[in-house]
Amino acid sequence: MRRYFRFPALAIALLLAAASPAYCAKRMVFAHYMLANQDYQGDSSQKAKIASYEREILQARALGIDGFALNAGGWLHQPWYIEYAAQMFEAAARLDDGFKLMFSADMCCGNSAADVVDMMRRFAGNPRYARVYFRCHGEPVLTTFAGSSKGVAFWRQVRADLATGAHPSTSVEPRVLAQARAAPSNAPMRIFLVPAFFWGGERPGRAAVQRGFGEWRSVIDGAFYWGIAGVPGSGGPLDQLRSSQAYASVLHAGRRLYMAPVTLQFWGANANRYYEYSGAEGMRRMWMDAIEKTHPGWVEIITWNDFIEGTYISPIDDPNRYPNANYLTQSGIPLGTPHYFHSHQAAGDLMRFFIEWYKTGHKPPITHDTVYWFYRTQTFHHDAGAPPVAHRYGPVADRIYITANLIAPARLVVRLGAHSWTVRFRAGSTDASVPFIPGVTPEFTLMRHGRVLVTDKGRDAIQEAPRWNDYYDSSGEMSR
Repeated sequence: MRRYFRFPALAIALLLAAASPAYCAKRMVFAHYMLANQDYQGDSSQKAKIASYEREILQARALGIDGFALNAGGWLHQPWYIEYAAQMFEAAARLDDGFKLMFSADMCCGNSAADVVDMMRRFAGNPRYARVYFRCHGEPVLTTFAGSSKGVAFWRQVRADLATGAHPSTSVEPRVLAQARAAPSNAPMRIFLVPAFFWGGERPGRAAVQRGFGEWRSVIDGAFYWGIAGVPGSGGPLDQLRSSQAYASVLHAGRRLYMAPVTLQFWGANANRYYEYSGAEGMRRMWMDAIEKTHPGWVEIITWNDFIEGTYISPIDDPNRYPNANYLTQSGIPLGTPHYFHSHQAAGDLMRFFIEWYKTGHKPPITHDTVYWFYRTQTFHHDAGAPPVAHRYGPVADRIYITANLIAPARLVVRLGAHSWTVRFRAGSTDASVPFIPGVTPEFTLMRHGRVLVTDKGRDAIQEAPRWNDYYDSSGEMSR
């Protein structure tokens, strides 16, 4: 269905790209990428940075992720965003393997209409990068973080400027790669707008979502629910799955695309709050909600590399080892402290199982035994105060959370020093947990019919009273 809007000042009719009932037929999975967190290596040359982005794209593709939603902040006022975006787009263009990029305009902190219009023109409208920019119905997709406070007229104007070439972009960025340095083309461009507008807050009910949609339906093609602040599947006021279902119900009925969230955890190290996801249990609930109930057109994993909020699933070993890997000024966390951050590679590897399930609609067969574990590296009762963590939500406990994907029933022995626990797992994909004891690093042994199948050890020790609060999950896996 197409809708027309008249702009007297422009004396034209602007064609909006409202989604058809079929949306974009192929289910897609994206990961939110913080452009401010640049790369994993110390070489600052353009060549090394592009190679670093190529590596991350290949890592994401190996998990089944189809593209990155690039979080872009100050843009014209902080042109290093443009510099980093150019390196990322160049990496994707050189690989040319089907991986897609799109912008998530971060409206929290200063982006104007000119910023949003420029990023779309500079890259979605760039002949070299147009083929790697994600499109729906042939139109480049733009999503956001927040932005509803700008009002309907603001976003209608963004669409109008892009569709008509009005308010031409003139910015030249000398530090940027030559392919994106010049002022971008102002050729007409119709976009597919799927914002994350926080209708009714972080965990809204259906009525609030319906009111938001009623206000915005004339200008959007879909919506993304930024549902990380909650305890997935808890059933009460903290359960963001109910909000996801509300979004899906309203958007499906309104013939618009719904993009659902999936995340590993939410520890806002700069926001003084932590939500308990119980290892992979919360992530599983979010995937299953998408697979069985909300049926979104797309899923966005929040995030690939937002290290400050603990949501990251990239296979980086320790962001504090790499000066350019995090943008953490004024965060209160101990910059440069080894092993403050932990590897979440296991979480990403487990994502592969659910991504395939969501995309195909069929539970993937388990062809080999794999055990994943997740645990905090400090006891929950200790508060070092730096950074503060006064607000903790959900069943926070001193537990090691385990997910086993097994071809047949087996026993897992978890050892912490002189203590051990045995968990009996059935075949299939199952979650469990055992208590943890501070002062040691957990060890894991998988057994079947009295025979040891595989054994391994966690990467990080559990501390009784660390100097710094650390609510980032340490994760690991072993397989055979």
